[in-house]
Amino acid sequence: MKLFVCSDIHGNVRALDAVLAVYRENSPCAFLCLGDCVGYGPHPDACLERIFGLPRARYIMGNHEWALLHRRERRRLNTFAAEALAWSEPLVIGRFDRAIEERFVMAYESRRYLAAHGSPLHPEEWPYIFSHIDADEVFFKRDFNLCFVGHTHIPTLFTFSEGERTFAEGEPYKLGANDRYIVNPGSVGQPRDLDSRASCCIFDPKEGTIELYRCEYDVEAEVEDFRRAGLPRFIGERLLHGT
Repeated sequence: MKLFVCSDIHGNVRALDAVLAVYRENSPCAFLCLGDCVGYGPHPDACLERIFGLPRARYIMGNHEWALLHRRERRRLNTFAAEALAWSEPLVIGRFDRAIEERFVMAYESRRYLAAHGSPLHPEEWPYIFSHIDADEVFFKRDFNLCFVGHTHIPTLFTFSEGERTFAEGEPYKLGANDRYIVNPGSVGQPRDLDSRASCCIFDPKEGTIELYRCEYDVEAEVEDFRRAGLPRFIGERLLHGT
C-alpha cells in the first residue's frame, strides 16, 4: 500500500484540505503525519478532527503538540508560536488533548521506514536536519533504508551515497535498492521555501518511488482568518510568500 506523508499542518485547514485531495486521489493510502498539526494557525481543532478521522493513520508528536500539552516547553518556542499555542488552548484542550497524548508518538520504526518530527536521533530534543552534515550524522548513527522527518518546513531529500538531491514536484524520485534516504515532505500549512503552496509526498513501495506534491489553496482567505482570530499578523501574512 502507498504511504501518504505530510508534516507541519499548523492549524491551516484550507491547506490541509488541499493535500487531503491528493491523499484521496491516490487511495488506498496509509496516512502518516510527522507532527505539528497544531500551532500558528486559526483552525487547530478542525485540522485534528480531519486527521483523526482517517483510516490507517499514524501520528508523530511535534514540538508544538508537546508544548501545547506541557506549557513549560513553550519557553523553547519563539514569541509568536507561544502566543498562538496559548490562543489554541480553548479549542483543543478538553476535546483533543487526550487523543494527542494517546495517539501521537515521539518516533516510529517499522520494517519499511523510520519517522520522527525533527530527527530519529534524540527526537524529544527536536533537532533539525537542514544539511547533508545533519543527515550524515543520522545515517551513521541509525540503521534504516528510509526515514521521514519534518520540522524544517522545506521539502528535502538526502541520500547516503550522494548527499542532498533535487526533490521537486512533477516527477517521482526513484529510490535505489542499495542506497538510503531521509525525506522531508515540507510543510502543509507553513511552507518556508518561498512557495506558498501546501506540500506533501507519497511513497509507493511497489514502484520504489517518492513523489512530491504542491497544492494550491485560498491563501488569502486563510490569512484573513488569522486576522479575525487576532493571531500575530506576521505568522499569517508569511503564508502569502512561503517564508
